[in-house]
Formats: sequence, C-alpha cells, structure tokens
Amino acid sequence: MEPTPTPAPSIDLRATCRHLRSKEMFHSAAGAPDDEFSSGVYWCQKTCEAFGPDGELADKTRCCNGRSCYLL
Repeated sequence: MEPTPTPAPSIDLRATCRHLRSKEMFHSAAGAPDDEFSSGVYWCQKTCEAFGPDGELADKTRCCNGRSCYLL
C-alpha cells in the first residue's frame, strides 16, 4: 500500500494595497511567518488609522482588489 501524498500548502498570492502598513515593514525580518516582532497591527497610510478611506478595517486579508480605495 502506497502512502497518500500530502497536498502542498495553499499560498495566498493576492496583492495587498500599497497604502497598507504594519510595523513588520520596518525591520529586517519583514514578512517572515515566524516573525518574533509580528504584532498583527495594520494601518492605512492614507488615513493613518486602522481603517481605510472606505471605512473598512485595514489588514493584509482585507486590503486587496475589490475595495474602492485599493491601489496596486
């Protein structure tokens, strides 16, 4: 009996808005999944708040194509 192959992990390739910011952008391990400095706190550069110009929350899963304020 042959072992069942393990499926490859899915990767989200959606491009986030260029106005999305997080503190991870400002140190050398930016984007590392096991980043010890990861805060999970995001803000919009246009509003300087945790929400975008459209009033919706700013984070890496929500700031993508489809929002009225999105800019690639």
